[in-house]
Formats: sequence, structure tokens, C-alpha cells
Amino acid sequence: MTKFILLRHGQTDWNIQRLYQGHSDIPLNDTGMNQILRAGELLMDKEIDAIYSSDLIRARQTAEAVHHHHPNIPLVVDPRLRERGFGEYEGRSYAKDLMNPGIRDDMNQNPLTFRFNGGESIQDVAVRAKKVLDEILKRYPDKTVLIVSHGSFLTVISVLINNEDLSTRNKYYFPNAEPVYLN
Repeated sequence: MTKFILLRHGQTDWNIQRLYQGHSDIPLNDTGMNQILRAGELLMDKEIDAIYSSDLIRARQTAEAVHHHHPNIPLVVDPRLRERGFGEYEGRSYAKDLMNPGIRDDMNQNPLTFRFNGGESIQDVAVRAKKVLDEILKRYPDKTVLIVSHGSFLTVISVLINNEDLSTRNKYYFPNAEPVYLN
């Protein structure tokens, strides 16, 4: 059985400001850089057979900090591991959108299919996550794979790894740059 270590990217300024990042290519801030160095040290003695990372810089920087301690294993950068796309809402405040009754009600009534204009739904993210997960399982059976990605994506792939209903994804939480182990 393939084992997974899931790692959310280090902190960005948009994390602090509580802004939708989505596909926006936002780099790590100073705290995030320190977090990924610590994550690299935490994972340096772990047996890891491959690292898969989102192509967005905040995830790539995080993956590279771990790869530094595991230079002889593959580091696969894959855009399918990107955060949920928030379309026109990228760069906007969570709090403002949650105060808007139309958006809040639609998000609450249709949590799996709701999408911001030009963005993705959770179901859309699950389709891409399933494809990459199937490839990893086929390529690395009985191995340990580190996936470096983003909060929403990691909640979705956790549900898929554990064969759970997509509606249970909110029970998973991924702090910045803290490894989570799934077997």
C-alpha cells in the first residue's frame, strides 16, 4: 500500500491577509521560508521515494526545501496539484465574501459544486486530484510519496486517499509547512 506524506506550502503574505490565492503565483514570505527549512529538517530522515509538487512557486519552494535533503529521488512538478482556482475572486478577502449573503448561501447550499466566476468547484478539483492520485498509485505501489500542494487541494486528495465521501473534506486541515501522514 502506498503511503503518503502531505505538506501544504509555507506561509505567504496572502495567507496572513486571508486572501484567496488559487492559481495566483504568490511567493513565500520570511515566515514561510523559515517554515519550509524546518519542514525539510523534519522530513530529512524519513524514507521518501518521490516528491510531487504543484507548479506554483509557494509549493515549489516548499518541495525544494525537502528535496534538498533527498536529492536522489524524483521531484515531479505537476500543475494538476495546484490550489482550487478561485477565478475573479483571487486576491479578494474571504471575510468580505462570507459577509455577502448571496455568495455565503450559495457556498453553503452547494459546497461541492459552487464555483466563483472563472473558478473551479470542489468537484472540479477532485477530478484532477483523482487523475494524479491514480498515476502516483500505479507508479509508486508500496512506496512513500510526498505531495506538496495547497490547503483545498490537500483536503480533497485526503478524502480520495482514504476512500471517503467528498463532503467530509472539511475534517482535514493543513497548517502551513506541517507534514501530515496518511497510510
